[in-house]
Amino acid sequence: MNTRSINKGNIELRSTETGNTLSGYAILWNSPSKEIREGGRRFTETIDRSAFDIGSQSNDVKLFFQHQSDMPLARSANGSLQLRNDPKGLHFSAELPNTTLGSDVKELIRTGILTGEMSFGFTVTEQRWSENNTKRAVSKGTLYELSVVVDPAYPNTNSSLREEQVSTQQRINNIRRNRIV
Repeated sequence: MNTRSINKGNIELRSTETGNTLSGYAILWNSPSKEIREGGRRFTETIDRSAFDIGSQSNDVKLFFQHQSDMPLARSANGSLQLRNDPKGLHFSAELPNTTLGSDVKELIRTGILTGEMSFGFTVTEQRWSENNTKRAVSKGTLYELSVVVDPAYPNTNSSLREEQVSTQQRINNIRRNRIV
């Protein structure tokens, strides 16, 4: 499996009743990567718009922190990760869990330690190489995971964490509910 990373965009914070929504573009179509070193060669890579047919893909795509499968944040199988292809790229929206990891990722994004950089893990089934083998275009593949990362290979992706305004009455109710008597 190949893993590729892409870089930040706008950072917002949004909390909802069900959790925290992280969304953005994990892949931008035809946007070149930084130099990749793989299999003894150096090259840059682009992903064609047709590379990942999300609508017909039946596997469970997961959202991880730093490509670590023991650090899950969301998955398509339970609906906490939504994916869609559009003319710009692969858009995702994930409800982060109310866990230590979910809270840590939220805080790291809020403070700017994580800046929305994304990565993705996939296998390639069809590709095109330049004559000198320094550029690869992935035309078909299977997407397995997305990751929030610190050091990306692609410079132009983005994700944001958004916080919805809570009404004053909701805040009062939350304070009352959590008050120690």
